[in-house]
Order: sequence, then structure tokens, then C-alpha cells
Amino acid sequence: MQGILDGIVHILIQSFGILVFPGIFFISFLALLWEWIDRKFYARLQNRMGPMHTGWHGILQPLMDFLKLLGKEDLTPEKADKRSFAAVPFVMLSLSIILTMFLPIVDMNPLVPGIQGILSFEGDVIIVLFISTLMAITIVLAGYFSSNPFGQTGAARTGMLLISFEIPLIISMITPAMLTGSLRVSTIMNRLAGQAGIASLPLAYLWLLILPFIIFIVAIQAELERIPFDVSHAETEIVHGWQVEYSGKKLAMIHLAEDIMLVYAAGLAVTMFLGGPYLLEFIPLEVFSVGFASLMATTWVGWIYYALVFILKSVIVVLILSNMRTLFARWRIDQIVRAGWKFIVPLALVNLMVVQFALVYIFPLLGVV
Repeated sequence: MQGILDGIVHILIQSFGILVFPGIFFISFLALLWEWIDRKFYARLQNRMGPMHTGWHGILQPLMDFLKLLGKEDLTPEKADKRSFAAVPFVMLSLSIILTMFLPIVDMNPLVPGIQGILSFEGDVIIVLFISTLMAITIVLAGYFSSNPFGQTGAARTGMLLISFEIPLIISMITPAMLTGSLRVSTIMNRLAGQAGIASLPLAYLWLLILPFIIFIVAIQAELERIPFDVSHAETEIVHGWQVEYSGKKLAMIHLAEDIMLVYAAGLAVTMFLGGPYLLEFIPLEVFSVGFASLMATTWVGWIYYALVFILKSVIVVLILSNMRTLFARWRIDQIVRAGWKFIVPLALVNLMVVQFALVYIFPLLGVV
């Protein structure tokens, strides 16, 4: 009987984690909050006010925009591939939510050392990269399913973005995997942070993450199709690109999926390069030793602490991405492809070779293990 009760409790905890915290509800809340922060900061950098009138300083504006789109008329073009056209928003929203499930945000299982994502297994970095690529392919197909020339043009541009920046994105994520010797997202994060009983990496290793982090930020900005890489849905050129025929509920789900992808992108940067939801653990004092980690892992205080640290670090990444939107004007598609293949990809490959050379020859020679 006790075993049955333990099983039921475990299922309830897992269901709460998937549906509420740190799962779908929490991620959706962050998605709308990140959109507001992005729009507000972007506006202030341009000497504008941004959202102001819905909620405190316009904080409810993203939610109101989502609800408004849900109430709009949902149209399907006569010549569109109707079933595929209707499936695209559901696929995009599902893939974006699945990607966030790999982010280690809070300690859901005190019996397992270190913070794990809701989905976590050895080799999950490869799955994350595969699903993110599948998301880009879905966007490419979305434009063609609409049978609209502007949509097809936007889809073609998305495909060119994909082949230009997917490679440096993958290489930038391989670097922390090489340094930590793991292809598991949570293990990479815990080793970078020196948590879960794993010895922290030497400081010399961490210097090798600076350039991959910069490459990751540039590549993920392109993957999110944000300025200066927004040629795939440029309103001044191709109306709204691959999204031109989507309206009503479909467009609402697409926008929510894009906001969730921003949560995923910022969270992945925090997880792979910035130590995840760890902060006070880096302070070399006795109070932040094993006792502190045990307290965080066994009480609800840990959930609040880890969630707040994750939010704080993610906000910093979101502000960096918003700053890029302000600093740069939209590039032409040929400029984007040229920059990707002539500069970003070679730079990522050279960095990968430098990291491998340092691990095999330089660090052993210097006695850095």
C-alpha cells in the first residue's frame, strides 16, 4: 500500500511539474513577461514609451494581444494545403514547449543530485538541437503551405537563415559539452557551476566559453528571426513573410510559440554558459557550502531561490538580445548569408579547434585538469 501511495505522490508531483511549475503555466507566464520586457526595453532604447496602458506600465499588453487574436476571425486561404496549414501553429507551440522542458530550472527530485530538467537524459543536447532545427524546418514549410508568394519568399529566407546559422549554433553548444565531457544539459550546467558533487572546472576552462557564448547569442538571434535577422517576415518588404496568411487563433499560437522560444533561447544561454540557476553557490564562504545546497534541495525555499536566479539571468540575456535589435538595422539576406558563412562559421570552427588543442596539449602541459 505504501508503494502505491508513493507512486501516486510521484505522479502528482511530476504532473504538477509539467503542467504548472516549472512547466507549461510557468513557461507561458515567462513568455508573456519576456515579450513585455523586450518591447519595453526596446522602446526605451529608441526614446519611446512602449506599452503603457494595460496593467502596470503595460505589463498585461502581451496577454491582451494574445486574447485579442484568439477572438479574431480565423481564415484559411482557398489554395492553401488546409490540413498542413492548420497543423503548423500546433506543431510550433508543441515543439517550443518541449524544448523548454529540457531547461534545468528548479530541483524537482531531491533524490537525484543536481538540478535536472523535466526531461533529462544522457545525450539530450542532441535532441535539443534536433528539435530546434525541426522548429526552423516547420517555419519553412509554413510559408509553402500557405501558397502565398510572400509566404513562400519568407520561407525561402528562413531556410537560408537556417543553413547559415544552425552550424555555428551547434558548434557553440558543443564547446561546453567538450569542456565538461557530457552531452547532457543538466550535467554540463552542474559541472560548469561545480554542483551536484562534481568538481568545478578550472578557471582556465571558463575563459574558453567567452567566444562560444558570443557566437551563440548571434546565432540564436538569427534562429529567433529577430532584428537584424528578420528578413523572413520583414513587413516593409514582404508584408509579413511566412506569417502573412495566418490569422486569429493560428496567429495567436504562433506568437505564443515565438515568445516561448525566447524563453528557451535565454534559458539555454543561462544553462550552457552562465551557470544555470546557481548564484550564491559561487561565493566561497562556509555558509554557502554543502549545508546551503542541502537546504535549497529539500525545501520550497529552493524552488523560489532557483526560479528567481534563473529569471534574473534570463532577463540579462533578453536585454542583450533586445539591445542587438536596437543597435543594428535589418540586413539583406545576401549580407546575412555572407556574414554567416564567411565569418561566423569559420570563427566557430577555429574556436572549436582551439578548445580541442587546449584540452589535449596546453592544459595537460600546464597541469590544468
